[in-house]
Amino acid sequence: MAISHASDLLPGLPFGGRISHLDGNVQDMSQRMRFIVPGLKECESLVPDNEFAHRSSMLTLNGMKLAASAGTAWRARSEQTENHTLVIPCVGHSTIFAAGRPLRAEAGSTAVYLSACARSEEASTRSFMMIDIDPVKLEGVAQAMLGLESEHAPVLDLRSSREVKLQVGRVSFEIVMRQLTTVLDQFLFEPDLLEFSGLDDCFYRQIAVMLKPALFLEQVDFKPDRGFARRKLDHVCQYILARLNQPISLTALEQIGRMSKRSLHYAFQDRFGVTPMQWVRQERLSLARSQLAIATRGTSITALALSCGFTKPARFASYYHQQFGELPSITLARALNR
Repeated sequence: MAISHASDLLPGLPFGGRISHLDGNVQDMSQRMRFIVPGLKECESLVPDNEFAHRSSMLTLNGMKLAASAGTAWRARSEQTENHTLVIPCVGHSTIFAAGRPLRAEAGSTAVYLSACARSEEASTRSFMMIDIDPVKLEGVAQAMLGLESEHAPVLDLRSSREVKLQVGRVSFEIVMRQLTTVLDQFLFEPDLLEFSGLDDCFYRQIAVMLKPALFLEQVDFKPDRGFARRKLDHVCQYILARLNQPISLTALEQIGRMSKRSLHYAFQDRFGVTPMQWVRQERLSLARSQLAIATRGTSITALALSCGFTKPARFASYYHQQFGELPSITLARALNR
């Protein structure tokens, strides 16, 4: 079977189809996969050579490596590594041996978290994504989400490889991750905007919840002391206003305010009637309007939107119209005609 015909039988990639590479032999595939599995040593196809096919897409997002892979059945082994990796199956299944334990990655059922260790794997025809995790950053994100001090004892068990449920209650983390990769695909040909998007923070937040959902479900609603919460919120707002032209993530706001996600949302809703990120958007829009009001000829709305923290100018125009009842071009024209 020719490689083009074999590749027609592969399931789709979870992201990066437009920038993917097609390999027709195990050697080429293993070289490419070392991007995210640097200790990869032995690879063997479990189908005849003329039926082998592997398609992959790799990218780096603010230091976080992501790989999408779809291939025919294979077997592989990697030596001891310092990498921590989350393997999320989208189609098919594989068995990964870590520290002598078999771990099952099966679409719709379980992902596999791999700590720093030697690994081996045997996989059916499948499609999956892999995320290379910085354990220090992940632990910091989890603590920020819970409103804990940075000196707090670790809350995530990142030393042990284990299976991770993809379905918790009514939440499908497979769908959540697919939605994030759909956003990722929108930025594939705009790497500068991708770095600015803060999407890596979204991945880390979801991974933290995936690895220990009970930890976050146990957080109870409460109404904090308003005076204390107001002082914390003032600090968060000052941080936002000083960085409207820069990426701002929920994790950063939680760390600055030393507030859990729930406390932060409650504080913003109680004071402003909006979520934290909605308030960020409102302030960015106000900044853009003030700059448009004093604009001179040659002012670019696209450049102005980017300078105010909006990565999608078309979305900026829609938000602007919703908040002020007119398009930014009208505000600009009025300023230029004075």
